[in-house]
Amino acid sequence: MVDEVRKDPKGRKLKTGETYDEKTGRYRFSGMDASGKRVQLYSWTLTRNDAVPAGKKQKSGNSLREKEDRFIADKLNAIDTQGGNMSVLDLMRRYVKIKSPEVRETTRNGYRTCLKLAEEDRFCKKKIRTITEDEAILWFDELHAKKNKGYSSLHTLKGVLRQAFIMAKKNRWVVDNPFNFSLNKKRYGGVQQRDAVSRADMRKFLDFVRTDRHFQKYFNGIFILFNTGLRISEFCGLIPEDIDFTEHVIHVRRQLIRIHAGNKMVYYIEEPKTENGVRDVPMFGDVEEAFREVIQNRPKLEKEEVVWNADHTESAQGFLWLDKDNRIEVAQHWQNHLRWAVGKYNRTFKEEISNITPHICRHTFCSNCASAGMSPKTLQMIMGHSSIQFTLDVYTHLEAGDIKKEFFSMVQNKNYDFYSLNRVPEIVAPADDTEYEEPEADMDEKADDDD
Repeated sequence: MVDEVRKDPKGRKLKTGETYDEKTGRYRFSGMDASGKRVQLYSWTLTRNDAVPAGKKQKSGNSLREKEDRFIADKLNAIDTQGGNMSVLDLMRRYVKIKSPEVRETTRNGYRTCLKLAEEDRFCKKKIRTITEDEAILWFDELHAKKNKGYSSLHTLKGVLRQAFIMAKKNRWVVDNPFNFSLNKKRYGGVQQRDAVSRADMRKFLDFVRTDRHFQKYFNGIFILFNTGLRISEFCGLIPEDIDFTEHVIHVRRQLIRIHAGNKMVYYIEEPKTENGVRDVPMFGDVEEAFREVIQNRPKLEKEEVVWNADHTESAQGFLWLDKDNRIEVAQHWQNHLRWAVGKYNRTFKEEISNITPHICRHTFCSNCASAGMSPKTLQMIMGHSSIQFTLDVYTHLEAGDIKKEFFSMVQNKNYDFYSLNRVPEIVAPADDTEYEEPEADMDEKADDDD
């Protein structure tokens, strides 16, 4: 028996699995995906050249035949279309639920921030199998241009999405990872902030803070940040017992963070950021004196606030840095102290200085130590870098004057055996009367500067 030829109102043959509903005027395709599940696809048009019926909405590329092509491609790649139909937000939620027990509270706080952004953005309602890399990049452009999201925020968001889509690809919910692109710092304003301030600007700024009637109360803290290289969360997590005046070191044992938990802010302590973060940082006399003043001038509270870690197994109290209401200060407080101090400095003096943050204080300390000739390995241990590559990167940002000064110092101290034209040759080449013709230059050879 020959199958009846089915046609749509325009007289076009309908393929196996395709039907046309005369009541609704909509096309439908029914088929089995790679996992054996029945899949139904609907569209107002059969091909991409068809006009969408008046009063109906349909996005470009969503004709029935185009949807079928994607379905067949997914099936050939053994893609689970049911999993691929989950939204970007649902995928992020699933990934965060799986990873949260394995990470620190600071990372979980970053997850919450990313989820909050995703919950409020229409892009994250799209199905994950339909997302392309172009769409992902344009979405990041929109977040930057319309929602003022900077490089740091976008970098964190991309990190979560990239890992979530890696999970989706392993589960065969998607073919490709649309968030595998490189995030351009310049494109999203990530190069506006300098990594370090010059020694001259640092001295001028510290002199200003020390003598300013309002900001002088922050001088000791800012001086310590500039001269110890502590991460701001480590700095905020210090208690008097961490300052060892006998051994002249700062015992870095924890970081202090504050996160949103519903309608209130909650403090947590946890281990430093990296495996090398637990360390002893040497301190010289002026830093010790600053710490002595901080400890001596810290208010004596009747009841010290106790801060626990996320597992409620460790606690600390007596933190050095308190605000005007005797509440524990965290990173954001010192971000503000520095930002407002720089603002007043620039309003006061004709020659302005660039932005200064706690991280810039840390990087300035690191750069100054490198300029003074400290070995990369020693500097890595003091800074608590997870890899020496982070430390070595600092040496590429030294000021031109430092490089020149160190080079000529090395020459003068004869720490390097330079070949000099004024030196009497130790070996004299014998005379050679043989005619010698230079070989033809290899123009395909790569120049040293291009290595």
